[in-house]
Amino acid sequence: MTENGSETRSLATIRAINTTALRAAQAWSSRESTPEAWRQISQMHGVLLSFLPPGEGPATPITMIENLRKPMRDWISLPWESLPEELGAFPILGTDDELTGEAVEYGSDYTEALFEDHEVDTGWIPRWATQTFEKVERSVYMVLVSAGQEEYVATRQLLVEVPAAPRSVVRDEINARGALRTEAYIPLPPDQQFTSGGSSWYVPCPECRWPMHVRGAVLSCRYPQHPGRFEVTFADFPGTVPVVTGPVPVEALDAAEVVSLHHAVWRYITIPGTTEVGLMRWLAKHRGVEVDRWPHKDRWDITARVGDTVFEIDLKDVRYPSQLAAKPPHVRYVVVPDYRAWQIAQLKRTLPRERYTPCTVRTLKALVKKALEEAR
Repeated sequence: MTENGSETRSLATIRAINTTALRAAQAWSSRESTPEAWRQISQMHGVLLSFLPPGEGPATPITMIENLRKPMRDWISLPWESLPEELGAFPILGTDDELTGEAVEYGSDYTEALFEDHEVDTGWIPRWATQTFEKVERSVYMVLVSAGQEEYVATRQLLVEVPAAPRSVVRDEINARGALRTEAYIPLPPDQQFTSGGSSWYVPCPECRWPMHVRGAVLSCRYPQHPGRFEVTFADFPGTVPVVTGPVPVEALDAAEVVSLHHAVWRYITIPGTTEVGLMRWLAKHRGVEVDRWPHKDRWDITARVGDTVFEIDLKDVRYPSQLAAKPPHVRYVVVPDYRAWQIAQLKRTLPRERYTPCTVRTLKALVKKALEEAR
């Protein structure tokens, strides 16, 4: 078999194993409330063994669960060197018996929602993995590609600034902004809302405003870089707003008629867009800075003009800096969020120095301030 054929087969195998792991982990996380979860765990143990050479898989279902707390590269023999480096590099199941942030972040990119040769049951696959990211992304981007520049900016900014709201509010925002309608919004998933005082509530992440994941009384954003864990104090009386405490102030909101962005749109538009729009706002409030948003329908993210100085900026929020080296940006300023400052050293080594200036958002702001001083 050719090298490409072997790589394709390995990728197909890891997709199937990844789905098996997600199903097993999802069942394990609900085993106390759902008795049939144990049967699903046992079934997934058998499915996992069917993808591995004899003697290489975990001996028991419990051993499989223990292995899910470790990166797959540590316990599954595959030609990892020919696969994307993020694959197999993280545990699927955390010590809190929940799917890890990395599993959520990358899992659905490498998931087969259904098995051809096994019992079809999507109930044990997390909701965000039952529809591939690629399909959702394509449907949204087809709308964006068809837009004019103004419609593109309006629609893109809507998907960043309104990740969840009552359906009527989303409709009004679309009309007021001159944005285009997309298939980005879905009914608020059950694991992003909770019941208190006889009503349903959700809590937006203080960073990206997408509804936080709910596990009992504990809330957290699906994106690992966003602030910490929060806890709900449930209300005893109808109509009373539950109190939510955590590292920063947040409020519970009524979940009635609320829709939210599909996980794929949130992950690949809202998450990077939160940093992009934040920088756009910062630039726009400085007199002497002209800002173009997503020029040429996102060929890059921002053009900022300060006198004769032009900053063409591409903001990148990716887990591995090698992803940027493999697909270099179109413009000089390659900017990463401040929480990924550690990537700058590697980007400076791997990107051609004469063509790119890698920096953090904080550093880029300093460069703009210096240009403003020089322009006065």
